[in-house]
Parts: sequence; structure tokens; C-alpha cells
Amino acid sequence: MVFSVSAGKIQQHISAIASGFLGDWLEARGNGLAVPMTLFAGGKVLNAGHPELAEPGSTLCLSLHGLMELESVWDFPGRDEEHYGSQLAQTLGDTTALKLRFNSGRPIYRNGQDLADLIERLVMNWPVPVKRLIFLGHSMGGLLIRSACYYGSAKGHSWAGKSLDCVYIGSPHDGSWLAIGAHKAASQLNKVPRDYVKVVGEVIDLRSEGIRNLSRGEVFEPGTEEQPLLSGARHFAVSGAIMRAERHLVNAWFGDALVHRSSAHGARRKGWELTAKASFPGVDHVRLAHHPMVSKQIQEWLV
Repeated sequence: MVFSVSAGKIQQHISAIASGFLGDWLEARGNGLAVPMTLFAGGKVLNAGHPELAEPGSTLCLSLHGLMELESVWDFPGRDEEHYGSQLAQTLGDTTALKLRFNSGRPIYRNGQDLADLIERLVMNWPVPVKRLIFLGHSMGGLLIRSACYYGSAKGHSWAGKSLDCVYIGSPHDGSWLAIGAHKAASQLNKVPRDYVKVVGEVIDLRSEGIRNLSRGEVFEPGTEEQPLLSGARHFAVSGAIMRAERHLVNAWFGDALVHRSSAHGARRKGWELTAKASFPGVDHVRLAHHPMVSKQIQEWLV
């Protein structure tokens, strides 16, 4: 039994990585490695059309993972199903903590459209009236929040008008330096006449639309004008850095290992009005999803 559970988790992680890198390609071919958008409550799959919980809260806290991740990225090491959402639920009371699993290789705007519809279906079928929504997004998950908020508002969904808090944790709103680097490397190598060099460029270029979206922080359908943050909601941004010394050269080059602080705070976005922002030098990209200092900051903002 122990072996089967371990093997199952390994398979899930392989599927998450494959979906992140080639998720749109896998989905188009009906491949089983393409991750379907799924809600979880307490580690169990939740049916948005018929949610069954022992004690449903009037506040929903939804945690969204990042590229090539699973919902387990939120769990504190050695403490399964203890995460920012569960801690908020315990402190706030009358709150249900949920997690989302999604195909991170799909275009972000398509995931945003589907998530907006999923949340509307969930809220409409929730056993008690929903008064407040809290979204916690790690990395690409933060971009997905922005996309879902735009499409939810555009479609006139009821949830988009409720009390809403959005927390973007290490999210590359202005793009990820690593994704940008992959894009530039592929472009340059594809220009080289030697066939064996071009092959390297083509391999690098074999990346999903989700990864391509990260290079510029794209969250809307192509041709859509840049949209402001959802009006009426509160928006918070969290950034990290590899080294504890904030002005260390490594931080200037690599940020939290994937995202620079300026990108995490949306410095290049026009018309942005963040409610608050916080930086955590010494906390790298992945640990931003399950770090005590980040948890404390989220509690101070939202409780």
C-alpha cells in the first residue's frame, strides 16, 4: 500500500511537469498526462456542481499553484494539508480552504476563462451564501487569478462582485527572466545556419503556451488590451530573493531564482494600485509557497 501511494504521487508529479512543458500539446491530443482543472478540499476532489462538505464556510479561500507544480506545493514540509489557506480558515472561522490543480501548459487566458466559469458554478451551488473570496496564487497561479478576475467580470459572474482578496506570491507580472531567456535563446539559435545548432534552438522552442505567456506576463486572449486589476477587490503582492542581503548581486541578477522583485510587484504595469506589497530576502521562489514569514504576512493582511 505504501509503495502504491508513493508511485501515485510520483506519477502525479511527472504529469504536472509534462503538462507544464507540453500541456497544450498533450491536451490537443487527448493524452492522459494533460492535467484536468480540479478542485480539492481537505485533499479530496470537490465537485463544483454539487459540493459536499461537513461544515461549508461563507468565505472560500482558493490556492492556485504555479508552472509544473501540484497543489501539494502549498503544504508545509512534513505537515500534509497544512498551508496558508488552512491556517487562514482556522484563524478567520466560517472559512473553507480549497486548492486548485490545473494544466499549467495551457494558455493562461484559457485557464482563466475556465476558472472564472468554475468559480461561478461553485459559488452558485455552495451550500451556504458565499460572502467573501480569497485567492492565493503562487507564480503562474497569480497570473491565473488576474485572468480569471478579468473574465469573471467581463462575463458578469456574481462572484466577481463579492468581497474579494487577491494575493500574488512570486508571480511574474512583467515576465520571468528564465522564460524570457529561453525565448531569446531559441530565437537566436534558430537563426544559426548549422543544422545541429538549429536543432538545439528548436528543442528549446518546444515549450507550451503557458511557458511562453510567462515571458511577458500575458494573461489575456491575444488582441485584448491591457486590463487593470479588478476594481473593488484588494490586491497584495509578495516577492522573494535568493540571498538575505537585499542588495546582493545574486538577487539583482536572479531575484527569487525565477522572478525579480520588480516583476512580482508589477512595476511595469500601467495603472496598477496594489493594496500592499512585501518582500522576503532569503526566501526563494518555491519556498514562498510555504514559508512561516509569508504566512504571517498574509494573516496580517487578511485577518
